Amino acid sequence: MNRILATLVASLLVSSAAIAQTAAPAADPAAAKAAEAKAKQEMVQSTTQSGVGTSGTTATAKQQAKSTKASKKVAKSTKEQRAADTKASAVYPQSGTSTAAQAQKNTAVSKETPKQPVDLGTPAAGKAMEKAAKP
Repeated sequence: MNRILATLVASLLVSSAAIAQTAAPAADPAAAKAAEAKAKQEMVQSTTQSGVGTSGTTATAKQQAKSTKASKKVAKSTKEQRAADTKASAVYPQSGTSTAAQAQKNTAVSKETPKQPVDLGTPAAGKAMEKAAKP
């Protein structure tokens, strides 16, 4: 953006200097206004064509055109596919085959782990719990 602004200011200075150095216009103010308008159009056109390639609205429009062209190549999903996607992701995000498989693995690991009886009434168990609770 700064580069575009700098180019615009520089071209404005050059065009205003060129207008000041030209011969005095004829007594016709309409001709003077037309010449000034033409100079401004040339300045704007040169500024527009010179610095805008990678950023700004022109680049955004080009990128949108590319994206639109690419999206038209992809087949649209059917109503059933969209409904299945919605049910799978939005309605019940915690369910599905991967979640069920993970739950089975967790259950199997839990059953394999030996259970240790905990006697919470002893002072040693109290100290162990305090020690485990501290970071």
